[in-house]
Amino acid sequence: MNKDKREADRTALGVAMWRALGAREEDASVRNPDFMAEDFLDPVSRALLSVAPVRAWFKNHFGRKLPGAYGFATARTLHLDALFQQALDDGARQVVLLGAGYDSRAYRFRERLEGVRVFELDLPSTQRRKKERLDALLGAVPDWVNYVPINFDVHRLEDVLPAWGFDSSLRTFFLWEGVSMYLTEQSVSRTLGFVVRHTPRGSSIAFDYVALGALRGDVRYPDSRQWGRQLASMGHPMTFGIEEDDSDAYLRQQGLEVISRIGSADMEREYLTKSNGELLCHTSNILNIVHARVA
Repeated sequence: MNKDKREADRTALGVAMWRALGAREEDASVRNPDFMAEDFLDPVSRALLSVAPVRAWFKNHFGRKLPGAYGFATARTLHLDALFQQALDDGARQVVLLGAGYDSRAYRFRERLEGVRVFELDLPSTQRRKKERLDALLGAVPDWVNYVPINFDVHRLEDVLPAWGFDSSLRTFFLWEGVSMYLTEQSVSRTLGFVVRHTPRGSSIAFDYVALGALRGDVRYPDSRQWGRQLASMGHPMTFGIEEDDSDAYLRQQGLEVISRIGSADMEREYLTKSNGELLCHTSNILNIVHARVA
């Protein structure tokens, strides 16, 4: 496995660790709902997470490295879970998880997916490890999920998905979590263009993105420099952002209509406020989540 693929695998496991930590929160009001995240971790990590002082250390450590990332991981999971279920309620017959990593929605929401085609796209190395864990957890690799191997830097969606049974006539929900900020503007436009050109009206995509001002070092985003340094040191520099107040116009140019957008203040109020009214933790204002449909 080359260095880039190793880094991608490590990043996917790191995100799973954030979710696993959040799933251990005592207060159900702010608990990450991904109860499967811990199952994808290695035995040592799983053992460490069972120790409360170690969990506290991990949260403090992540907080120094990437301020607000822990809170964002929980808020993002809760928000995207809600959008995922709403898309199914609205008639989506296909779900495409772009850069799926250790996403567990195809398994946590199995009962909601009867008659729905599910496609998980990621690097073959990440998928191989994920399927090994699923086989151990579930007794078999789920047959209701299409695991589509892809290198997003090399392959185009239109050249890969149809061979796996993707039907461009069906209403589709795309989930693109933790990816856009590491791509070029051309790559982002190409992905959004696929959604518009290859799915019918009513199809939609939900994804998180970084505010463009944060990439420029705007003082409104005090966490941006630390995030930039840390992610660059990990081999994942942030390269793409959208003007926070102009996401509607940007997506309209791509052929999409914004349904909703949520930023840090709303995430903290809706997803990070404990049952006693106190805030669990902050999230970073450099990060937003948008949901847009084919116009």
